[in-house]
Amino acid sequence: MISIAAWCTVHDHDESRVIGEAIRAAVEASDSKVLLVASGSLSHKIWSNKEYAPNNGTFTISSEFNRQMDLRVLEMWQNGDHATFLKMLSDYARHCSGEGSMHDTAMLYGALGWDKYAGQCEIVTDYFPSSGTGQVNVLFPVA
Repeated sequence: MISIAAWCTVHDHDESRVIGEAIRAAVEASDSKVLLVASGSLSHKIWSNKEYAPNNGTFTISSEFNRQMDLRVLEMWQNGDHATFLKMLSDYARHCSGEGSMHDTAMLYGALGWDKYAGQCEIVTDYFPSSGTGQVNVLFPVA
């Protein structure tokens, strides 16, 4: 197991894509089956302390805009429209408070082949809010 911290404050998604490509090259050279796990890839605007208690923020999302964007992203992933998602990745990360600026997502897509990846993702658990954030478990299949 190799853990890579993805909270990258001094480089952009393209540099994280390159890291993902290097991971892919290492996996292909290993001739082994590998599972890649990326965490923190939807909206992530946690409720402030002042807002949290009055609305029981544990089971709500902090922004309807973020929820709608999350649902649209999941739709794109299910339909295999990853090229469109990647065109909006930086804006999505910025406007919807993507955790760690979503560098984990850029690394994952780099490992999957970036905008050439066409797999239709499988939603494993229903989308749900938690402490203001959007949560879900998704499989990105590879051939």
